[in-house]
Amino acid sequence: MGKIIKLEAKSRGTGKQIAKKLRREGLLPAIIYGGGRPEATPISISQKTLKDLMHYHGLIELSIDEGKDKRMAILKDIQYDYLGTNPVHVDFQEVKMDEPIETVAELEFVGEPKGVKEGGTLEILMREVDIKCLPGNIPEKIVVDISNLDIGDVLHVKDIPVPEGVEILNSPEETVVLVSEPEEEITTEEETTSEETTQESSEQ
Repeated sequence: MGKIIKLEAKSRGTGKQIAKKLRREGLLPAIIYGGGRPEATPISISQKTLKDLMHYHGLIELSIDEGKDKRMAILKDIQYDYLGTNPVHVDFQEVKMDEPIETVAELEFVGEPKGVKEGGTLEILMREVDIKCLPGNIPEKIVVDISNLDIGDVLHVKDIPVPEGVEILNSPEETVVLVSEPEEEITTEEETTSEETTQESSEQ
């Protein structure tokens, strides 16, 4: 089983005034839903603990009201204010350890591509992939070795090493990383083509 973050939470009431009061106290309104329960449960968490959850897609053990209610969950959504800077609400999805779920996994690229050493430019088009697996199989990250990529090489989703028990849901042909030609060479080729075209026009 991968990493599990333990998080303290408190049950709460609902309504705008309660939400405002919680934020003044350094707490964030949140809900946890799913797990076969008929209704979502309103909770609150510390704003400080949210920092540990940023870009984290693994399991979270929610301890509600000092452990009176414990649930396994994943972070599903963070809502922000109109400026897009301050979080105002958090959604958790309760999971059952024996039922597959859909979530995302971060990609960690290791190694310096051969093509970059020769002057090429590394372009990363995807930094995470959609996956399906049992909650206990959620990878903390998927490591992708890109050291063998040469100029002009492309790494697709189908080339990603898939951890055991994990299914990647993205299209196999979707581009993840590529190494493009050096900009100077591209510019030189374009200038040469332009000069040849100009010369041909002047000779006609």
